[in-house]
Amino acid sequence: MAYLSQTGVQAVADGSVSELLEQWVGEQLRRAETFRRERPRIGILAASGTLRDGGWPVYGGDGPSVHAILEAGGFPCLIPALPLLEGYDPSQLLVDDHTFALLFEVLWPVMRELDGLVFPGGGDLYACLYGQQSHPQAEPPDVWRDVWERYLARLAWLLCLPTLGICRGMQLMNVALGGTMYQDLRAQWPKERSPLVRHRARGRVSSSNWVTHPVQFGRPDSRLALAVKGRGELGRPVLESVLSMHHQAVEALAPGLEVSATAPDGVIEAFEDSSPIRWWVATQFHPEWSTHLHWVMGLFSAFVDASRAYSAIPRGEIEPFLIPAGGTERYPRAAQRHHTLYFARRSNLV
Repeated sequence: MAYLSQTGVQAVADGSVSELLEQWVGEQLRRAETFRRERPRIGILAASGTLRDGGWPVYGGDGPSVHAILEAGGFPCLIPALPLLEGYDPSQLLVDDHTFALLFEVLWPVMRELDGLVFPGGGDLYACLYGQQSHPQAEPPDVWRDVWERYLARLAWLLCLPTLGICRGMQLMNVALGGTMYQDLRAQWPKERSPLVRHRARGRVSSSNWVTHPVQFGRPDSRLALAVKGRGELGRPVLESVLSMHHQAVEALAPGLEVSATAPDGVIEAFEDSSPIRWWVATQFHPEWSTHLHWVMGLFSAFVDASRAYSAIPRGEIEPFLIPAGGTERYPRAAQRHHTLYFARRSNLV
């Protein structure tokens, strides 16, 4: 088994390529005359599961997130996190070049057609993705889902694709760029820090068993603070009550990410990318269950607006970043040699 270095990803992508793409995307977004979709296409990962009646295997997207995206003006597109090879250990994709090439050929056409991406809540992440062994309190991971989401997140970051993470999704976005995690807050929260507020209700985890607590914004001009403020309203320094259901949390932020909000105990409740071009925002709390609140729809509307603007970007012009002009090789090998989108491959394994 391969573990990612605990120091994280030192260079998520080759500097010149990521900066070039960021600059190019920024230029495209400033072209106000270009066509934009009325309902941008928003990808949402659909995890595997089983229907209670009949025990049928299914792939399902998070219902509240799907409805929130639709209500905010987007069109949700479910992406099943299915096993590409039956019986294959997906953790080997971190070191198996040939099989990763097959995965990349599936991922790239999907990402090329999206205008935005949502990473919803779910179970615990595979600890090896951030250089740790599983804690006794950690839940068994869905490794295929973890692998799909890890590489989709890294591609979304490089492409500057508007991305929203919720709960597990926030943790995934941080880990994908080199951040680390508390695998169990109650067991691992430093004793010298403020005492923990309750972040998950006692008893069985369910859609009706929540706890609430306030969160404090880090900056009044952050993307998150401006989104929940809405149009023409006074800003607010605090959200008085957010829904919480988690036992894991962000420990160290990945390079380039900034804290947007914290709980009273100091647990990171939201972050965003520091780049003015990337709409890359994540919350540890669950806004998708409260779309009747004005500030919640402000957040989802801001995300859909960013995705609508991104829909104007000509996707065909991204291809040269992936395959050298006139090249004859298939892209995984060519991209690696020319420092392009193949950055999503393992970059810091030990």
